[in-house]
Amino acid sequence: MNTWRNLPGKIWVTTLSLDPRLRARAHGDAACLSPGEHDLFLAMGRYDLAHSMAVAARLEDDPLLHRAGLLHDAGKLRSELGIFTRWLYTGLELIFPALLRRICAAVEDKAAGGGSMEGMQVLPRGWRRGLYVQLHHGEIAAEMLARMGSEEELVRLVGRHQMEPRDGLERRLAEVDDAL
Repeated sequence: MNTWRNLPGKIWVTTLSLDPRLRARAHGDAACLSPGEHDLFLAMGRYDLAHSMAVAARLEDDPLLHRAGLLHDAGKLRSELGIFTRWLYTGLELIFPALLRRICAAVEDKAAGGGSMEGMQVLPRGWRRGLYVQLHHGEIAAEMLARMGSEEELVRLVGRHQMEPRDGLERRLAEVDDAL
């Protein structure tokens, strides 16, 4: 969720994403992941990688939450969610949230299918598909993790990180994610 309250965290993460050693640090952070999770994590764009590493760093005391922090935004597929769509989403969320809700509802109506990946693939490439990915990135990441055999609890945490928390683990992940 983007609010004026978390803009300092976003500025900090943007600064972290500019670090030329980011990818090298990411390889070290990914050591706790399975081979498939490792590849999924390292496929993320620089901003999402920096953000996920910052979230995970605040969750180091719990190995499961730490891994969920690393992977929670892996569904923000670089091929589908470009910088224009990110700025469009953030700008509308901050300035015209009612308009964003209407646009997102229209995109949701056009996306049909059994799962989030199928819904995404129904939409033509472009900003509408990007908005869908932004809205469903947790579920998309969860589907990818489930397909590679990741443990159920990790899949659940990643898939639900933008939903209303149902337990303490979900709440803690959401709070740290929302702060950054």
